[in-house]
Amino acid sequence: MRKRLKKIINHSPLLKVTSLNSVSVFIKMITGFIVNKLTAKFLGPEGMALIGNLRNFLNISHNFSVAGLEKATVKYAAESIANQEKQRTFISTLLGIGFVVCLIIGLLIFSFAEVINNQLFYKNNFTHIIQVLAFILPLHTLNVYLVAILKAYEEFTVVIKIHIIGHLLNLTLFSFLVYFYSLEGALYTLIILPSILVFASLYYFKAYWSIFKLFSFHKLDSKLTKNFGHYALMTLVSSISFPLMYLGVRNGIISELSKEAAGHWEAMNRFSVYYLMFGQNVISLYILPKLIKANSSAQFRAIVWKFYKEVIPFYLVGMICIYLFREPLILLVYTDDFLPTSDLFLYQILGDFLRLLALVISYQFHAKRMTLAFITTDLLLALCLFFFSIIFLKTIGFQGVAFGHFIAYLVYFMVILIYFRKTFIVPLVQKILK
Repeated sequence: MRKRLKKIINHSPLLKVTSLNSVSVFIKMITGFIVNKLTAKFLGPEGMALIGNLRNFLNISHNFSVAGLEKATVKYAAESIANQEKQRTFISTLLGIGFVVCLIIGLLIFSFAEVINNQLFYKNNFTHIIQVLAFILPLHTLNVYLVAILKAYEEFTVVIKIHIIGHLLNLTLFSFLVYFYSLEGALYTLIILPSILVFASLYYFKAYWSIFKLFSFHKLDSKLTKNFGHYALMTLVSSISFPLMYLGVRNGIISELSKEAAGHWEAMNRFSVYYLMFGQNVISLYILPKLIKANSSAQFRAIVWKFYKEVIPFYLVGMICIYLFREPLILLVYTDDFLPTSDLFLYQILGDFLRLLALVISYQFHAKRMTLAFITTDLLLALCLFFFSIIFLKTIGFQGVAFGHFIAYLVYFMVILIYFRKTFIVPLVQKILK
């Protein structure tokens, strides 16, 4: 049985990447669980909520500092591999735009550090942390570009190694800093980690260092800049709408219930991140480059169905197990102060399952630069998540936040299927009618 399973995995590139990725995910889960346990023990639900606020702000900062070009980097790096002149244009335009945008964002963050602090941390003064972030943001940006190019070159094993190093560094830094500096140490971990990880990325990128020699200010291309603009717009819409949505929902929970309840909701979100990252990493690492190279609806459909058949069954079993053992998992990862989180699991898991089904299809928006469709559906999802969460929070109570999450992703999945109906629904109906 073991040999047969190994043979199946070796004959399927998707399952091979999935199995390698599973090691990274497992390590991230273990290190993440320990980090969450330390957060629960030393900082409690209120600290969990404030850390969640900084995470949301970091998402905005990262996406703005890289000019929203992470997925564009994967696409154009993959397309320019065999053509040095295209490669020269790509790397020159990418680094030129990245440098200017990162400088502007860093100056803005530093200038408005006090205002940002008041929005994120209420009466706590961590302005200095925001200012430090402004200075080290270029290292965050470089790390994103390096990993994106490695994905384009299908260096999946290398990317997974970088992820594993990041997970282990996160645990080491967090454990040390939270023990000695409490909440301030936890916040510093979030902003310092990408700056340290960039050196690991540079080490594994050494085979491709020569690409930087191609950089030339004379090779900045206006047409490529315009193409980058489509990806930037798509990413930046998400980078603004979703963190703002999370901040809005979190503040709504604080207003309606308490900071502790907001911490319990954040704990559920952290669980969601851990069990979703298995599927999300596979989509980002393996599926996106395949979608970029797909030239027909049939190829697009085949890639999605392959993911559904080979990955989703394992995922479904795992999510059922998580739901059945939710209370022991909460006690394992957090403390008994977080047991109210168990009320959120059912609808959160149902919503996240629909989220994964929709995500693998919606990556086609990035692969084929479908800017307007992506922005429309993403804004619809963000608005649905916010309004349904707040509406059901007010009518049902704490569990209503998770119910709103489920309804929002149900609507989103239906919209995605309707949009791609010619690729999925119509062929399926025709097959049934035959």
